[in-house]
Parts: sequence; structure tokens; C-alpha cells
Amino acid sequence: MRTAKLGFSQLRDSELLNLAGTVLAAMRDNTRFATPVPPLTDLETALDDFRTLLEVASRKGSPLDTALKNDAREALAEVLKRLAFYVNTVAEGSVSVVLSSGFQLTAQPTKSLPPAIPTRLKLRDWIQSGQVRLDFDTMPGAWLYEYAFTSELDEQGRPVFGDVLSTTRSIGNVLAPLRPGATYYVRARSRNGAGFSDWSDPVSIIAR
Repeated sequence: MRTAKLGFSQLRDSELLNLAGTVLAAMRDNTRFATPVPPLTDLETALDDFRTLLEVASRKGSPLDTALKNDAREALAEVLKRLAFYVNTVAEGSVSVVLSSGFQLTAQPTKSLPPAIPTRLKLRDWIQSGQVRLDFDTMPGAWLYEYAFTSELDEQGRPVFGDVLSTTRSIGNVLAPLRPGATYYVRARSRNGAGFSDWSDPVSIIAR
């Protein structure tokens, strides 16, 4: 749901001044917002104070002038925050109503996607007989990885994978115990809060 932004810290002084002026003009005599909270007179007062003190501080004002300007900025931002909350309450999710207030919209939420399939799977003999090391590329957005290995093939010669193992690492995963001389097949997939990637194509190695 798109709503009016409630935070203004990222705006420069000039941008905050322009936003406040836009909101004041848009909400004045706007029948959608019959009883603004706080009243628009509070916004007008805070806007005038900030504009005046900003002009003083901009003319090479003293540290005191800058501090007073910053205080006025905070006061204006607080009035805008309360008004934005009021606008969101009235709008009940209507983008057109929010836009009619002059406030900026929150960003369109983006749909989270599962991570990509692990790539460049590599198998190599490890320290002891019956051990193989599995490495693959780190996948952006992945929280963890899952992999499975087997030496069993079905009637069509395809690997029959069993238990799935989890790891947070893309390198240094040791497969053991393996039967020396047997061919092992390994596949991997990535995972995050949006779900799983597809399984990678299997790679194989003869265990020593």
C-alpha cells in the first residue's frame, strides 16, 4: 500500500521548504481534508519561521543562526509528520487522495525474489580418503545453501539424490564419508526468505 512519507531527514533544507509550501497550498481548501490535524495554521507558522531562519543562516550566519535554523527545521518536520499521518488516515490507502495532499508517496514495494542457482560447482579430493570438497560461487541475496550427493543411479542413469544438507558457506563444504572408487554426483541450490532457486546441474567426481 502506498502512503504519504513520514520521514524528511533525507531532504535538503530547500527541498523541505518546497515540500512544506506544496503541502500547504494543496491542502488549503481541499475538501478531502476538512479538519487537518494539526491545523494548517501550525504548518504556515512553522514554514514561515523556517524560511526566515534559513535565509539568515544562508547569509554566512553565526553558529547560533545555524542552530536556530536547525531547530526550526525540526519543528517544521514534526508538523509535516503529524499532517502526513492524518493524510494517511483519511486516504485509507488511496493513492489519489494522498497525492492531492501534496505529500510524496512512499516507494513502491518491490517483490522479493529467490536467489539464483549456484554456479561453477567444483569438486576435488580433500585431506583424507573418502572426503571430497565442494565449492561454488556465492549467490547475491542467498541466506543459505542446500546440497545433496549420491552415488546411486536410477534405471535411466540419473542420480537418485537423498538427504539434503544445509550450509551458510559456498566454499569449503566437505562431503564424507564416501566410498573410494565410487562416482559421486552433487547438486546445490540457494535459499532466502522468498524461497529456493532451482537445483544446479549435477557435477561428479570419483572418490579416492
